[in-house]
Amino acid sequence: MRHPILLAMSGSVASGKSSLARPLASRLGAMRIEGDRVRDDLLESSRDPVHEAHWARAFAPIFEEQVYAEMLRRADRELALGRAVVIDACFPRNAQRLRARSVARARGAAFLLVECLVPAAVVEARLAERDAAAGRAGWRSIHDALAERLEPISELAPDEHAATRSDIPLEEAVAAVLDAACLRGALAETRDAADIPRPDAVTFDCWNTLLYEEDWHTAHARRVDALGAMARESGAAVSRERAAVAFDAAWEQHMRLWAEGVATGAPEVARWALAGLGLRDPHPGLERLIALFQGASHSSRVLALEGARETLAALVERGIRCALVCDTGLTPGSVVRGHLARLGLLDALDVQAFSDEVGFPKPDARAFRAALTPLGIPPERAMHVGDLRRTDVAGARALGMTSVRIRACHDDDSELPDADRVVASHAELRQWLALDAR
Repeated sequence: MRHPILLAMSGSVASGKSSLARPLASRLGAMRIEGDRVRDDLLESSRDPVHEAHWARAFAPIFEEQVYAEMLRRADRELALGRAVVIDACFPRNAQRLRARSVARARGAAFLLVECLVPAAVVEARLAERDAAAGRAGWRSIHDALAERLEPISELAPDEHAATRSDIPLEEAVAAVLDAACLRGALAETRDAADIPRPDAVTFDCWNTLLYEEDWHTAHARRVDALGAMARESGAAVSRERAAVAFDAAWEQHMRLWAEGVATGAPEVARWALAGLGLRDPHPGLERLIALFQGASHSSRVLALEGARETLAALVERGIRCALVCDTGLTPGSVVRGHLARLGLLDALDVQAFSDEVGFPKPDARAFRAALTPLGIPPERAMHVGDLRRTDVAGARALGMTSVRIRACHDDDSELPDADRVVASHAELRQWLALDAR
């Protein structure tokens, strides 16, 4: 497993923290946790600027502590998965900085507080620009209020604190931070993609990696129609629009739980959708509805990604074991196997670990181990290929596998850490692994 890292940015308002945090996060492949974004999340306005009525509360000392607690909670979650984290905030108080260090130490992570220094004249100019854009002197007020709470950095060891000028060339500032003694060991453990050896096993995600749905709208329509028909069989006067709302709400519940690491599927979505229409549980047609939900993908033209068969065949030819690690939604593993067999992919996959069968979705390590353990191959000798940073990349990296993100069908542009290697197609993957060489 790669050594996790926690960088905590520190400095006054308009000191250039975010300008430095962004390239640092990019270079480290790190999650960047933004103080402003977390503040807005807690104010339930994550997509909009802080509303006028919330302005005073948003930057009050009591609310500030809630923001820092939430940032550290998110950082701890990422560090637990072996990821690097950059917290983009001010960290004005000794206690806040010590708590950040404690979170890092508890996870065995390298810790560095990065203090951004900038001449007062530069700060004044930046504040004036912000206030002009906002149409008020709010940022000046925030700067002055924070300045009164700034406590000297005296609680950290010298190798845990790096001060850098944020008005020097950005690449120079980034290099200075990454050269800190406490980071050298952690960074040395991160392998360069060009030096990654050929694996003994490759695990694959399924959807948008080996398979894709050409027309998922058709499958969605069939599920909505099935729900509406089931409701009407019970004597309920349910319009298609109302059935669609109930189905979509149930699907959103499934997606929320998936993001929390809970495996659900067609049985749960069917129950939630029926309940959303006010129908009793258990509904006499529940099992039929579940079967209709599960089989709807047959109507959406499930196809293999271009080059997927060639990639699997080339790996098998060279004695490299292949397996599947698939998060199932409404289409269970039993149905997905049928699609894989129909498209000539199943025989190459020695193990298939479906979340509805193993009980754990990615990035849970148990999902990946369910594929690797039967192969008898340790994670450090395996590679995982998938399209999602949160599940495929994060899960593989946390376990010590080489991670590859394929963007042939879906280019995940989230701010989560990226893979060891990003490929545009199966052809590029084979070229990188020298599978086409004769």
